[in-house]
Amino acid sequence: MAEAAWARRTVWGRAASLALVPASWSFGGVVRLRNQLYDSGHLRAERVAARVVSVGNLTVGGSGKTPLVLWLAERLAASGRRVGIVARGYRKERAGVVVVGRNGTPLVSVREGGDEAVLLARRFAGPVVVGEDRVAAARVAADECNAELLVLDDGFQHRRLARDLDVVIVSGDPRQARLLPAGPLREGARALCRAGVVVTTDGNGEAARSFVPPGVPVVTAAARATALVTVREGRWETSPLDALAGREVAAVAGIARPNRFLELLGQLGARVRETRLLDDHHAYVPGDLEWIAAAARRYPVLTTEKDLVKLAESPAAPPVSAVRLDIEVTPADTLLRLAAGADVVCGGARPGEEVTT
Repeated sequence: MAEAAWARRTVWGRAASLALVPASWSFGGVVRLRNQLYDSGHLRAERVAARVVSVGNLTVGGSGKTPLVLWLAERLAASGRRVGIVARGYRKERAGVVVVGRNGTPLVSVREGGDEAVLLARRFAGPVVVGEDRVAAARVAADECNAELLVLDDGFQHRRLARDLDVVIVSGDPRQARLLPAGPLREGARALCRAGVVVTTDGNGEAARSFVPPGVPVVTAAARATALVTVREGRWETSPLDALAGREVAAVAGIARPNRFLELLGQLGARVRETRLLDDHHAYVPGDLEWIAAAARRYPVLTTEKDLVKLAESPAAPPVSAVRLDIEVTPADTLLRLAAGADVVCGGARPGEEVTT
């Protein structure tokens, strides 16, 4: 229902969004006040003993932050840097700072560390650390896990942790959307003055120039399906995507925008016959597993990797395969140089920012 209001494509959606505009004004006032307090130095950003590169966005959910975090961390580590990933660990049940993984191996369950963090820990060879207090989590990653460069997942609005670069993902023109709750924006386009580099995911970097501040580099990124992933006897195995062409399948997904997953399956040549679309970060219950088992007797069942890390932990893991998504960045060297600190970061300064050590 929220997406229908935010899209404003129907009479109901336009009316619902308009009714929420006063609440958006209040939300925007709080956001502006908080940013002014950081910009003036009345609120302090805290620095840790590592370079911090934040990956964030202006909107809620489904922007491709996690694939970009993984892309950055893998390539910076390949250049010889000791890289760690820091995240909040959304919906984790274990309080405090949690070291979710090392050496490409998860050390905790999804319940303890959160689904996205466990997925990152499975795919990234460096440390993955989560915590509600991301300053504390970053300190553990730097001091105890020996990371010299941290990639902070979903950190643009988390200004208490000082960062050396803000990578901000945008899709479309944020000037055409409204602030929460009338729209999907956490902050408006003016917030891009804090960005060190903007990553546009709609394939039109030139169009972004109309709202990105002068001097802030713009690169493009696109998600690509690269493999099918299946768990067999605890082993994660990959196979080619061409097995989907012409196949009738069932689909289950608990992500922010599950319809995009269905569109992707269609692009891969699969014909989706049954679906179970769930809320983002959905915790699977016995009824979900029963649905998957029944669907699997008729069709191959496909899901996302974020869902697969949860399903694979079930005592009787259902027969599902995930579509792996990787991201391509153009030009890649621009983003990597900025992230590594090889260039002066345009637009990355924080007026009046104070840091503590």
